[in-house]
This record gives sequence, structure tokens and C-alpha cells, in this order.
Amino acid sequence: MIFRMALRPASLSLLLFACATACTAQKCKGMEIKHDSPIQYPNAARAAKVQGEVVLQIHIATDGTVTADITSGPSVLAESAKRFVENWTVSWPEKDPPTACAPVLRVSYKLKEDTFSVKEKLPTHILVEAPPIETNEPSPR
Repeated sequence: MIFRMALRPASLSLLLFACATACTAQKCKGMEIKHDSPIQYPNAARAAKVQGEVVLQIHIATDGTVTADITSGPSVLAESAKRFVENWTVSWPEKDPPTACAPVLRVSYKLKEDTFSVKEKLPTHILVEAPPIETNEPSPR
């Protein structure tokens, strides 16, 4: 019983240390994200009237390498978001040293009758709105 009680403070301090390390890595201090191509709302998803939120766990290394793991979301949308993120170019101003970070990115895909629009708040959120593509196929239920 005493052994279990002694173990708890040690486990708690290890957990706090891990959280502090992870929380520091999340800040992405001073980095600049650039991309050559805008994010796409896949035509297959628009035709099938698929919309929803995709969540990606992004990993940005100090050399600017970007990878992403799909956490949740419709696969046709998630793959598009992942391709977009993995083509980012990340750099840091000379005054700021490169720091690795692992932000969570939420990409919201919404069908809207107006024109295509993208609102970015990188690296944490993107809103993609596009009109549906009309087909002769029945809507999925």
C-alpha cells in the first residue's frame, strides 16, 4: 500500500513533465507556412455531397519537414487535407531559431451554394466552402 502511494507522486510528476514538453512543442513559435497550391474540396466529395471536419495531427521538424497523421474525418476529405499539409514549406525568420512543433489542424469542409472560398488560420484551422456538383446520381443516405 505504501509503495502504491509513493508511486503516484512519481507518476504525476512524469505526466506533468510530458505535458509541459508537449505543450511547449505545440506553440510553433515564429514559423512561417507557405504553400504553392490552395487546398481543394475534392470533386468526388462535392458530387457525393460529403462534408464534415477532418482532424490532422501535424508534425513539423526543425528542418521544415512536414508530415501529417489523419486523426478523424471522411476519408475522401482527409486524404485531400493531408496532401495539402504535406506540401507546406515551413521556415523561420533568422531571429527565431527553428523549433519543432506538433499542432492539431482542423479542416472544415462545407457545401455552400455560393462560390469556392478558403479561410486559413494556419496551422490550426482551415474552412473550405464550395458549391456541390450536381449529378444524376441519387444522394447517399
